[in-house]
Amino acid sequence: MDLTKILMSQLGDGGLEAIAGQIGANKEQTQSALGGIVPSLLGAMTNNSKSQDGANGLLGALDKDHDGSIFDNLGGFIGNFNDGPGNGILNHVLGDNRPKVEQGLSQKTGLNTGQIGNLLKIAAPLIMGYLGKEKRQKETQGGFDLGGIAGLLGGLTKTADQGSSLDLGDLLNIVGSLSGGGGS
Repeated sequence: MDLTKILMSQLGDGGLEAIAGQIGANKEQTQSALGGIVPSLLGAMTNNSKSQDGANGLLGALDKDHDGSIFDNLGGFIGNFNDGPGNGILNHVLGDNRPKVEQGLSQKTGLNTGQIGNLLKIAAPLIMGYLGKEKRQKETQGGFDLGGIAGLLGGLTKTADQGSSLDLGDLLNIVGSLSGGGGS
C-alpha cells in the first residue's frame, strides 16, 4: 500500500490545489514534492520507532492527538496549517536535522526550502492522521503494539520510496541516520 497514493486520493484535486495555493506552487509541483516528502517522513518515523522509547512516543501521540479525524475537515486544516500540529511533529521526527531534510527535499523537488517547510507542516499531520486511523482499525482486529507500529511504518516506507519518481537514496540515508528523539 502506497501512502502517497492513499493521501492523494484522500485529498482529491481540490485538496491538492488548496495545498499548492498555500505553499505557492502549482498542483504538479506539489504532487511531485509530496512523492518525496512522504517517504522521507515515513523513513524518519520508522527510524525513530526502532527504539522502544521512540515507538512508545509514537503510539502515545497516535492515542492522544491523531485519530484520523483530520481527514474529516481537510479544507479547514489546509487553510490553517500553520496553527496545526505540523511543527511539533517535525521537531520530534526530524529534530535538528530538519534544515538538512528541507534542503535535500528542495534540491530534489525544485521547490524552495520555505515551500518545502510548509509542505512538511501539512504532510506530517496527514501521515500521523493516517497512522492513527490504521492503529484504531487494527486494534479492533486484535491489537496494535510496538511491533505493529514498526511493521506498519516499515511497509509504508518501502512502498512509498518505490512509488516515488524522485531519487531519494541520499536523502533517505540522512533520514535513516537520524538519532530519533524518542518523542511523540
